[in-house]
Amino acid sequence: MVLAVVFSFLAALGFSCGYALIRVGTQRVSAPTATFFTVITGAVLISILALILNLPEVKAVTPTTLGWFAVMGAIAYPVARVFQNSAITMVGATRAAPVSSLQPIFAMTLALLILGERPNLLVFLGTPVIVCGLIIVVVASRNSQAMNQLMTTRKLGYLLAMGAALSFATRDTISRHVLGGIAPPMVTAAFALSIGSVLLFMLTYRDVINSFRNLPTKYVAICCLAGVSQGLAVAFLFQALSRAPVTVVSPINASSPLITLVLAHIFLQRLEHISPMLVVGTLLSVGGVVLVVVGAVS
Repeated sequence: MVLAVVFSFLAALGFSCGYALIRVGTQRVSAPTATFFTVITGAVLISILALILNLPEVKAVTPTTLGWFAVMGAIAYPVARVFQNSAITMVGATRAAPVSSLQPIFAMTLALLILGERPNLLVFLGTPVIVCGLIIVVVASRNSQAMNQLMTTRKLGYLLAMGAALSFATRDTISRHVLGGIAPPMVTAAFALSIGSVLLFMLTYRDVINSFRNLPTKYVAICCLAGVSQGLAVAFLFQALSRAPVTVVSPINASSPLITLVLAHIFLQRLEHISPMLVVGTLLSVGGVVLVVVGAVS
């Protein structure tokens, strides 16, 4: 269980670095195009690692298993990643990441209903504490000067972030089933990312092709770097899900807002406004994560 907690935090770190890099990259690259470069870079990296580390398991993948990978790839990438990156563009990384961390609530509900998981008391209490922190984050953003601009767009950004949370929670629930004996974590990550990148290109190819000639190399490179970070994060997440229940892994992975907050304060001061209330909400969310961790290892 301790190793699962470590992998969960490594996943949170990878996703947070990706959020911050995407925020920079989408200044000059559209959200769908940025999502494509992010996912395809992660897919190439993790596929290479899977071929090196798990070649026999890759060759042994059955059509049924491939079908599960396709479902995971479709949910997590054409849907969730486009929602996530669009939300980051609209409301900023420090606000999109915490709202997307509603994922533990969705994940707990799905795990209870579908997988029959039963979290212990600390895990059960820590998850709503995370949500309370998220509410404070949203309230803090309403009081910021940026909220005076395009309220409709801001609301859409939060809805997209919430949609991403639900999509990722669904992916985690399916992943827990697949990783329960159907396929190893690295192989699962490689196939899910690869299939997801193909599906994503089918949906965004016009945007990608039309903007390809005018894409600034620097910002494309930043999006690709985000893909490396988030590709590794997916691999770490699947390693965690292969060792612990969704109700434990998902809340710990939700610690990414604090890391995103720190990165934004250091690197994105011109793009992100960080208020005291935003800090309080994020710390409260992380406090909930601490409860979940203690409950998981006790």
